[in-house]
Amino acid sequence: METKRQQKYLSITQINAYLRCPLTYYFRYIKGLVIPPKSALTFGKAIHSGLEHNYRQKKDTHRDLKADEVCQVFSENFDFLKKETLWGPEEKPGELKDEGVGIIRKYHKEIAPTIQPVQVEEKFEVKFDNFPYKFRGIIDLIDDKDLIIDHKTTKRSPTLNQIQKDLQVTAYSLGHRVKYGKVEKGLRFDYIVRNKTPKIVQLSLTKTQEDIERFLKLIGYIVKAIDQKLFYPQPHNVLCSEKSCGYWEICKKEW
Repeated sequence: METKRQQKYLSITQINAYLRCPLTYYFRYIKGLVIPPKSALTFGKAIHSGLEHNYRQKKDTHRDLKADEVCQVFSENFDFLKKETLWGPEEKPGELKDEGVGIIRKYHKEIAPTIQPVQVEEKFEVKFDNFPYKFRGIIDLIDDKDLIIDHKTTKRSPTLNQIQKDLQVTAYSLGHRVKYGKVEKGLRFDYIVRNKTPKIVQLSLTKTQEDIERFLKLIGYIVKAIDQKLFYPQPHNVLCSEKSCGYWEICKKEW
């Protein structure tokens, strides 16, 4: 009797991890070694929780919450996440939290009123016929103009060239087309830039069917590499350093 193959899953986070360093992928997703997040990730997640809380209810009410409530959700999530965060020796969680409250208020005043969400944190799944993997993802937000919007925090202003190369954008486009059977009107990244005076940079772009097909081909190659257990370090990657990689000590011992 033929045995049914076990279904496996990939996400854009896993794909980026493998492309950045196959050995990092191995440590995280094969061996299951989870390292504490750094402050930038904790900060971004807490900001996102506040924005999501507002937009989820706005789908039905068509009204933004008071800024104080959104800030409260951010603060509660920040306090929860900071307990397991890997803080730098000079980082002060309280100062970072205050920065986040200021950013939330700025975003809530300038950007939130311009967005009417239709879907928030929309999950999608792509099935493949030729190998036992599915691709899963979550689209941050889709507005009433069928525009996909993603929110990110950063310390440097991004460029359009940078986001054009970001595979997450292509993943969103793929998920939308598979789930809804149509091409989205466009994609936009709302970057919250953490300067002394915070600013919000909006960058828009589109994806072609050729972009989608190249992305699917890339997934296929990564799946084959993972199945063949091709896990190796990337010592020439700029992120291969003790400061940037949480698996640095483990890597030195095993390689």
